[in-house]
Amino acid sequence: MTNAKQKVFIKTLGCDKNTVDSENIIGHLMGKGFTAVAAASDADIIIINTCCFIDDAKKQSIETIFDYLPYKTEGDCHTFIVAGCMAERYAKELKEELPEVDYFTGVNRVSEIGDIIQKQNAEKIYTGKTEVKTQENKRYIAKGRATAFLKISEGCDHHCTYCVIPKIRGKHRSRPLDDLLSEAEKLFENGVKELVLVAQDLTQYGSDLPGDTDLSDLLDALCARCRFTWIRLLYLYPEGINDKLLKTIASHPEICHYFDIPIQHTEDYVLSRMARSVKKTQIIETVEQIRRFFPDAVLRTTVICGFPGESQDDFSRMHETLKTLRFDRLGAFAYSREEGTPAYAMPDQIADHIKAERTQQIYDTQKLIIAEANQNQIGQIFTTLIEEVENGVSIGRTFRDAPEVDCDVIIEDATLKPGRFYQIEIIDAIDYDLIGRVHKQ
Repeated sequence: MTNAKQKVFIKTLGCDKNTVDSENIIGHLMGKGFTAVAAASDADIIIINTCCFIDDAKKQSIETIFDYLPYKTEGDCHTFIVAGCMAERYAKELKEELPEVDYFTGVNRVSEIGDIIQKQNAEKIYTGKTEVKTQENKRYIAKGRATAFLKISEGCDHHCTYCVIPKIRGKHRSRPLDDLLSEAEKLFENGVKELVLVAQDLTQYGSDLPGDTDLSDLLDALCARCRFTWIRLLYLYPEGINDKLLKTIASHPEICHYFDIPIQHTEDYVLSRMARSVKKTQIIETVEQIRRFFPDAVLRTTVICGFPGESQDDFSRMHETLKTLRFDRLGAFAYSREEGTPAYAMPDQIADHIKAERTQQIYDTQKLIIAEANQNQIGQIFTTLIEEVENGVSIGRTFRDAPEVDCDVIIEDATLKPGRFYQIEIIDAIDYDLIGRVHKQ
């Protein structure tokens, strides 16, 4: 059977970095003559790109594997591959439990999958490589996509005590500037209007490259090379935000005043146990600094509730601090005990029901903050990117909201075109979403 007749389906789980990995997998396979299909029932080859960051992600990955395995055991699929983070971390265990799976490929073996399939190797496990090489960009982006992610680095050097990412993806490695500019240019030529920069920590970019290249230099170069309507930055550690970066953002109108700053906690005792290299005063100062620079700034964060040793006072102080800081967008997560991390063996583990109660308290407060903020948007006019039109309703986002995780703008108008920007007047708000109409000038 020739590659051109072999049809590939890929299912992606987890974060937007996994989305980029899947697009690279498909691009490499199509470059070798394989054909991508949208339905697993049509596929000769099925790839599940997994996540295992926390327990819920592991469970979802396992459930998804079992959901799709019947296409191999009972259908026409002849090659079944488990890829990504779970394969990188648990390949040996999965191999014993899932003999139906043909190959397990780790997070840095993307470009080898085509060769692995072609050669039908007896070896089932391909993990462990961590270098980032300069190579021809073969990433596949479907025509008509208005938003795309650009992964600017791989891995992480922070070694937070709760996190397995360094064990899975290795040390931080910045991608060469020229590679990023070339990939961004191809995305722009393909019609992408919103470029979203992602990494474990964007502010680390360039720290391992020759010279003094940093995130500000990358942003200057991107804005000079391509005229994206929006450039959005996800995952900025607070200790990496400085005047130079803020001045760079201010100098380019296409860079959204949207700051995703994963603080994880506010109290110094817990931050220290987490091995976070930031203190409460620095978090508060960074938030205030951003809002001085950008009165229209939107700040997003994530926090962990119930980390080992978090007392009721620690949690209460974090809760009060979050009320004061009033992040515009916030995700709260119950601490997930991950084997192989320092926090796994820490004393004073918190009971699951307490973690859940604390997480819910944060969400209850944040819902009120968002509701009030959304009421303040009524009457304002925003440039809005339409993402889909269904059942007579158009759904879009303003610069205030990142794809897939934040609020929507709902417009009762089916004539709008996905992938285009419109001036939308906000006329109402419902829970987390805004209601709008096209502004008549």
